[in-house]
Amino acid sequence: MSAVLRPPVRLRAIPDRAAKWLRIAWYICAALAALTVAVSTLYAVRASYSIQPLIQEHGLDFDLTTEGGLQVYTMPGKSPRAAPGSKLVAIDGKPVPADLVVSDLAKRLDATRGRPASVTLRQPDGQLVAVPVERRPLDVSQAQRTNRDIRIGARMVAALLACSALLLCSLLLALRRPNDPVAMMLAFAFLALAGSIDPPMQYWIWTNQAVVLDVLGVFIFYLLIVGLAAFPDGVFVPRLLRWLLPLGVPLAVLTSMPGVDEDIQGIASLLVLLGVAASLFIRLRRQPAGIARQQIKWAAFGFGVGLTMILGALVLAAAQGDDPSAYSIVASTIILLSFSLGVAVMAAGLLVALIRFRLWEADTVITRSAAYAVVTVIVGVVWAASSDLVKLVITEVLGHESEAGATTVGAIIAAGVFSPTQSAVLGWTRKRFGGPLDRIEGAAQRLKTWGLNETPEEIAVRSLGIIDEAVHPAAAAICLDTPQGRDALAVRGIESAEDRKLIERLPLADEEGSVGELRLGRRSDGNRYNRQELEAVRQLIPHIADALRVARGRHSRESQMQQQLEAMAARLAQLEGGAPRPA
Repeated sequence: MSAVLRPPVRLRAIPDRAAKWLRIAWYICAALAALTVAVSTLYAVRASYSIQPLIQEHGLDFDLTTEGGLQVYTMPGKSPRAAPGSKLVAIDGKPVPADLVVSDLAKRLDATRGRPASVTLRQPDGQLVAVPVERRPLDVSQAQRTNRDIRIGARMVAALLACSALLLCSLLLALRRPNDPVAMMLAFAFLALAGSIDPPMQYWIWTNQAVVLDVLGVFIFYLLIVGLAAFPDGVFVPRLLRWLLPLGVPLAVLTSMPGVDEDIQGIASLLVLLGVAASLFIRLRRQPAGIARQQIKWAAFGFGVGLTMILGALVLAAAQGDDPSAYSIVASTIILLSFSLGVAVMAAGLLVALIRFRLWEADTVITRSAAYAVVTVIVGVVWAASSDLVKLVITEVLGHESEAGATTVGAIIAAGVFSPTQSAVLGWTRKRFGGPLDRIEGAAQRLKTWGLNETPEEIAVRSLGIIDEAVHPAAAAICLDTPQGRDALAVRGIESAEDRKLIERLPLADEEGSVGELRLGRRSDGNRYNRQELEAVRQLIPHIADALRVARGRHSRESQMQQQLEAMAARLAQLEGGAPRPA
């Protein structure tokens, strides 16, 4: 009760004892989710190549509501005509159950063994229509079969990619972060998602078990909004979001309650999730630079892109209306692909953030993705505008027979715009959010100037700052060669240059030889350096070595001159019979 009246600002870590039982529960749910995906995939293939064609060979088609209600109607050209939304009442005069599923309908039609039969359908206006049916092969061309195979293949690949991403993310989160409440919430949410999107969604609806989707939807919505609001450390930012703990339950129930328009429920749910995801930007602005900030960037990117794709799919689905016969095959395929890929992107973003995998690539990935989106939008707008304008001009001059040529000219214009637009946008992106080589650009000139003005110690400190900005090591040190050995000039993230965290040792050498050694630990996100990062450091090393050599020589000469001046001052003081004064 206290948690309802006074929700906590922070979610506590899960105790080891509770985490043990929670992991057992996760194993059970993971097994059920994986089994559901496997069974529903086989069912979807069978439905696409066996059940649906068999029904259509009898001159009938069907649709299923999200509550699992089966609607049967006649295909175009069939007489007498039964409109979409009709309900099957009887086959050969024998009543059929109200909860008849699609596979049973196919079995009953197949049982007629090709002989003429009759189905009775109740149309939306209540009128009964008796439709004679007989199994006849569909007149389908090879091109149509190929298109169907490509469409089904693309749908299944996208769907299985999304399910696999969800199961993999859940597995890694549960194994690597069992005591983290946010990670475990998302792990269970991903399992529920894997068991409720396509192809499991089709399986539950076609077997008249749509109530499973409603139950899973409640858990998914609640776990996602609470987990996202407390991401990544269990603290609700802003504090107002802690009220999602008690209020999220009725919200989740409302978004999955039967009897409410599914399009409204889906769009409202996505808008709420997008609103909670937007809170990550508030946390991002308050978070100082470091690992946590990069985690928030990845999570915001994954959820933002994924939820936007899912929202676009839901809006497009709502725009198609309620008449299945008016659905566009292309639009339906785009809806399924956008939904599945959106789920995969959402899961991948959170996975990268929580397991801290290559966090420092967030800026590059996010900004370049945005750059490609900008290029796509600009080229699309130019193509649409130029296509219409050119079509208008050409048809006015040459007639309507030249519309194809007008479309070609519009495409050529768009292609001409694409290259300079891409170069400009991506050039700015590389300059603003480039890789390691871009980040050290200009460092050579700065090091040359520092070598003439600064001490070796100051140059070493500044060099480690440049390296930290470029490759983000968790620890680093610069050691200088001396007659007695190597002395640490500067360290970062550690107390001693002999620390075991320093696993990479690179000689600091230029054309004249070695002056010391650069020692690096792993990246601060725990990952190894890639080839580009090591190449950036190696390109910087000769400039650091040269600056240190120049600074050391200059500093040595200045020290010798200072010593000579002090000795001369001492001798003058002795000659004058007074105390020596500082030079």
